[in-house]
Amino acid sequence: MPAKLRITPLAGEPFELTIGNTATIGRTSDNTVCLSGSPLVSRQHALVRCHDGYQYQIIDLGSRNGTLVNDQRVVMPMTLAPGARISIARNELVFEQIEDDFSNAHLEVTLAGSMAGVASAIRPVALLVCDIRGFSSMAEKISSSHLAQQLGVWFREAGNLVTKSGGTIDKFIGDALLAYWSGGEEGVDCTATLKIAREILALAGTIKWANGEPFHVGIALHFGSVTCGNVGLDAQRDATIIGDVVNTVFRLESVMKELNQQVLLSADFGDRLPSGEKLLDLGERKLKGKQQAVRIYGLG
Repeated sequence: MPAKLRITPLAGEPFELTIGNTATIGRTSDNTVCLSGSPLVSRQHALVRCHDGYQYQIIDLGSRNGTLVNDQRVVMPMTLAPGARISIARNELVFEQIEDDFSNAHLEVTLAGSMAGVASAIRPVALLVCDIRGFSSMAEKISSSHLAQQLGVWFREAGNLVTKSGGTIDKFIGDALLAYWSGGEEGVDCTATLKIAREILALAGTIKWANGEPFHVGIALHFGSVTCGNVGLDAQRDATIIGDVVNTVFRLESVMKELNQQVLLSADFGDRLPSGEKLLDLGERKLKGKQQAVRIYGLG
């Protein structure tokens, strides 16, 4: 479902803007919504993004002055309801959704939901879930403003690594992100996906929380076929992925701490890597919701 923003800038006349899958908000002209008359707006201030075909979230991108929705500061990605009031350095934006032919599709907002009423295709992908370790406890130790800024910077920089490599960020869920890579004529390159995983780990290693504690993430990697929604429709719509393999990669991430690993790979992913890649065989494991055990690897 497309959406629009009704914008009342601090400087200039009010205007409306219809947005597609992704809209950036910032001070410079390369943003979808340019708030150039406000020096307190960051160059890249916030991101509005659609997933599941109709649900929009707003994410602060590490701005110094924050993003407010209905007078509440955005810390983690926040879902926008129709009529939501967004405030950025005294610029006011009102979010509205536009009814279209897919309003009654009744899509299920679950990881393995139904794609009824939406054009779709099956395709093989490499999947990556990255989750921040110790986020809940850190939220009790530092201020919400510091938390929001650091989380926003992290999503921005990690997201840049994904998109520059040709990957797609499917969604942000709390302090985690789900990304995927589909293949061209030569198929999906899991080696390239593992390289991005290592780059994300290296990026995390350069960061410290506001109180000086180290910043840790965990990454789960899996390979399989997913259903991609909205294939062949408006290119600006989100091609959300669903299927059992999406559930599996999240289940892998959930056992990472228990296995004391920063990166976990399924055998389906590991078997597509070069024979020279050193992997640590962690054996088979019964994952929640799975009938068959899954062989898991760590990085050697």
